[in-house]
Order: sequence, then C-alpha cells, then structure tokens
Amino acid sequence: MYTEKLETGGFNFKNLERNQHLESKLNKSQIPKNLKKTGTTIVALVYKDGIVYGADTRATAGTIVADTDCLKLHKLAPNIYGCGAGTAGDLQYVCAMITSELELQRKNTNSQSRVSHVEKRLTNHLFRHMGHIGAAIIVGGVDVKGTSLVSILLFFILCFYYMCSFLYLLMVIHIIILLLLWDLVV
Repeated sequence: MYTEKLETGGFNFKNLERNQHLESKLNKSQIPKNLKKTGTTIVALVYKDGIVYGADTRATAGTIVADTDCLKLHKLAPNIYGCGAGTAGDLQYVCAMITSELELQRKNTNSQSRVSHVEKRLTNHLFRHMGHIGAAIIVGGVDVKGTSLVSILLFFILCFYYMCSFLYLLMVIHIIILLLLWDLVV
C-alpha cells in the first residue's frame, strides 16, 4: 500500500525546489489572501471498464493534521467501493455497517450487490440521523446494470429535509387559513 511506503520520520524537503518554481510562476493577485489548506480531497472517475478512485490520506482537525495515514477508500462489497469525507469515526462506522448489510444480502439472495442498493441504504441512514452523522461518500462499482458512480452528500439530504419541513409548515398554515375562512362562512 502507498501509505506504508511513505517515510515515517523527520521533515521531507524533496519537493521544495519544485514548489518554489511553481509558486514563482503563479499570478499572486489571483490567489485569495485567506486561503487555508484544510479538508479532504476525494475523487472518482468512470472509464470504459470501471472506476478509478483517488483520495488524500490526511485526517484534519480544523487546520491541524491529526493523522497522516487515514484510509478513506473502503471496500463495501467485492464489486463496490466507497470513498469518504467527513468525521473519520462516523465514516468508518457507516462503511462497516453497509459492508455487513451487503454481505448478509449477498448470502441471502445469492446475487451480486448493486450500487443502487448501497445508495438507497446510505441515503436513508444519513437522512434518519438528520445531520448527526458527518459523512459524505462517493460510491461506485460495477454491477448487473453496468458501471455506476453516485455521491451521497449530507448537505443535500438535509436541504431536502428542511425543504420538506418548510412545505409541511406551509401546508399546515394553508389548512388553518381554510378552517378560519370556513368558520367565517358558516
């Protein structure tokens, strides 16, 4: 594995000269002054015969790198992988839960796991917990329907929840107004 080959001690100035050269070619006016290097970088690309995943290995706590060897690529099934960002503990738990559910499903049905099933299960699980699980996952694989790649983002799930709550509130207000008008007519 790549992370096992990384040097473990001291500072590494191997790319210092290259970085200085690249910085000298940048237009300084285009770089935001409050730029911070935080967060997770995950990417997945679909090609003709499958999917290629890429992720950094850093786990951050704000602007501090807490762990330099954090695995963000998870095998959910023999044909499905997930690449995640968010709270590391939440992500590992959710991936372990889905992995065990998929294994039970494969044993019960004697069929291959599907990406659409993983998407539905993850979306339902994250929606049920209303933002208390901090995980965003890119799920992809090759199943009976072909190559599939989906992203499950907590932000959009919560927006849907609050939009539905807002629409529900509007519906209740509309019913109250109708009842008040009905009382005036009768």
